Amino acid sequence: MLIDPVCAAPEVTLADNPEIAGLALDGRELTIDWRFGGTDRFNLFWLRDNCPGPETGDKWTAVRRFSLAQIDETLSARRLSVDAAGRLAVEWSTGGAVSHYEPAWLKAMSPARRRARTFEADCTLWDGSWAEWPAVDFAAVEAGMTGHADLLEAVARYGFALVEGVPAAPEGTERLAAKVGYIRENDFGRVFDIVSEPDVWDLSQSDSALDPHTDDPYRYNPPGISFLHCLEASGEGGGASILVDGFKVCAALKQADPAAFQLLAETPVEFVRRRLDPVPQGADVHLVARAPVIALDSDGRQIGFRFHERSIGCLAVDPDRMDALYRALIALTKLVTDPAFAKRRQLAPGQALVFDNQRVMHGRTGFEGAPGRRWMRITQTDRDQFHSRLRLLRARLGRPGADAPLPAGAFFG
Repeated sequence: MLIDPVCAAPEVTLADNPEIAGLALDGRELTIDWRFGGTDRFNLFWLRDNCPGPETGDKWTAVRRFSLAQIDETLSARRLSVDAAGRLAVEWSTGGAVSHYEPAWLKAMSPARRRARTFEADCTLWDGSWAEWPAVDFAAVEAGMTGHADLLEAVARYGFALVEGVPAAPEGTERLAAKVGYIRENDFGRVFDIVSEPDVWDLSQSDSALDPHTDDPYRYNPPGISFLHCLEASGEGGGASILVDGFKVCAALKQADPAAFQLLAETPVEFVRRRLDPVPQGADVHLVARAPVIALDSDGRQIGFRFHERSIGCLAVDPDRMDALYRALIALTKLVTDPAFAKRRQLAPGQALVFDNQRVMHGRTGFEGAPGRRWMRITQTDRDQFHSRLRLLRARLGRPGADAPLPAGAFFG
């Protein structure tokens, strides 16, 4: 149990400076009035924990010499001062330590300002009426940071990008994936070859149409970024790739039926994949994950989506909610399969789609009887690797958003 401090009011020294107009301490909350308008509030525990001085250490690299266990529960400030440059100094009531804070750092790291930042401003939703295909050239991606960053920025904003000029050979798939993250190996191996087979053990190996879906929702943490690379294309009229923006679909559901949207965000749905015997390119597995279709952050913003109708198991929810849950799933499925939300493209050899598997669904049209052989390769990387490289490239290129929040995805709930 924390004990409120019993301390005299701190001594405050406020120099004539260009940054801070006033300081006020109420209990353990320090309010800073900025000279050019606005205020920020800082908890004293937070300030002590985040002291940027060498006696505390570096939170960025985890080379940290300070522990929360060292903070006295009665912590308060004995003296507050601001120098002519606007730098804040806090002399603590226990231990005699003094912490110094640059005004630019305080503004950038203010909890309220950071909470107010949202990835939604950088997330452009789309449907089938959007004719553009954000495209990058693979040579530019490999040539330097600008092309590399352009690829990742497109995937972050739109959920996908078309990459031109990828070598139409098996090694091209891994070269492309390496620009985003480490390949994620699973029971399908490192890379999965999608080629129609006479004896179908997975619908992806058939020539049938596939409804839009996210891959592997039956894993606790589904793949983050997927790469669909064309080596050989079926003839015109069959085997076109389909993309659907899951966030756009969910926005439409929320507008039409807010209760259904909320139910799918609150109710874990069971996704399963059982294969008792190994198959070509696939080990035997019995995978089960229970998670909401729609993932929201603590502020109610959508950060992830998982949906694969063929992988939904036998629902096990409160009987009083079963009818409503089915109605919500039916409404969602109708939107997912509505052609108005779909973008279609016949990939040519050397083209690849890079897409956010926890936002964008993919599928295809059937290609029975279409001339030519269809050979696609798919591989996956984790979402944290993608976001890590995006942040690093933004910082190195001086682009905005290096510290901006990014949607965490459809993590296991």
